[in-house]
Amino acid sequence: MARFAFEAVDSAGAVVRGQIEAQARPIAIEQLLAAGQTPLSLRETGDGRRSPLDFLKSLQPGGNDLLSVIRELSSLLKAGLPVERALGAMQNLTSNRRTALRVGQMLERVRAGEPLSRALRLIISSDDQHIEHLVAAGEASGHLSAVIARLAANLDRAKTIRERVISALTYPAFLVVTMIGVLWIIFTNVLPRLVPLFSHARVVLPFPTRVLLAISNFLQSYGWLLLVVSVLAACAAIYALRRPAARLALDRFFFSSWLFLRVPSEYEAARYCRNLETLLGGGLSLDRALTAARSASGNRWFREQIGQVQDAVEAGARLKTAFAATHALPDIIVEFAAVGEETGQLAVMMREGAELLERDVEIRLDRLTALILPVATLAMGLLVAGVMAGVVSGLLAVNDLAY
Repeated sequence: MARFAFEAVDSAGAVVRGQIEAQARPIAIEQLLAAGQTPLSLRETGDGRRSPLDFLKSLQPGGNDLLSVIRELSSLLKAGLPVERALGAMQNLTSNRRTALRVGQMLERVRAGEPLSRALRLIISSDDQHIEHLVAAGEASGHLSAVIARLAANLDRAKTIRERVISALTYPAFLVVTMIGVLWIIFTNVLPRLVPLFSHARVVLPFPTRVLLAISNFLQSYGWLLLVVSVLAACAAIYALRRPAARLALDRFFFSSWLFLRVPSEYEAARYCRNLETLLGGGLSLDRALTAARSASGNRWFREQIGQVQDAVEAGARLKTAFAATHALPDIIVEFAAVGEETGQLAVMMREGAELLERDVEIRLDRLTALILPVATLAMGLLVAGVMAGVVSGLLAVNDLAY
């Protein structure tokens, strides 16, 4: 738990200075606001030494900048601060130089008369354009604080899932890289030293041994060529993925394949329903909410299918009918949409559907991550066993000849 030194203004207008302990900066801000104190500055205390890694982190842009800004903005707006004062406080509170500069630029734009939704373009990427629509909906409806709070929760939830996936893949990736290095050493250094022994024995070597020796000879003769081809193949794959058709096909594979236990499809559906609920709850009309929620998806094939929903609704179809025709959303969401239309509580039903899918995604993600490690370990174990079987069988054949 970190310790922060703060300067704040209490309810009586007096300046208060002190220290507070919290797990993170946004949590420290929320604790101060809950105590009736509006923070003016906040810095993490320590022994005064900064490592090179800390300096690099202070300059590094990324998705955490956006999440940090939205979190702190949500806390300050919930405390009753207007947007301009909240941005001014955030500029003093953040310890990241790049973020502080961006927040200052946002503040200048807001003071010049731009809405917050447009000012946020300074920190959102091309893949996060839906955030602008969400904030604009909150501004138009007069519920900016509530919309920002929902947006912060959505971003935090997405970050949690992303970190769980990265954590689950870290060890298998390390295992694969290590095993590739070990096999390279075996084929290029160990096996070549056994070749004279095998050749002088004048015995028919077992098939696994002959395969290993052939691989070793190939790597010794054409290893550099294999490396060049691998680099070229990686570059070609990166180039191909930038083409819309290839990216669309890959997104469709990830969305539809059962290899991933349908985690991507249910995650996209939950994200779509969550954003649709936020937009509708913010006062946006259904057609505009459908447009903005569609742009929030990172899967191009899903965006293409959901685009048909907007076309059908604009043509006069019911939302339930449009959802059912796409086959991109689970049946439960189709039924929830029907109930929402009949009761006039579409935003509420979308929230219920999102929560249901999010729980299902967590369960499936746990199962998927639980399978990755044993499968990777088993595959690496079988590969090592095959190599050792080839080496040992060759040595045994030579030893039988000697006796």
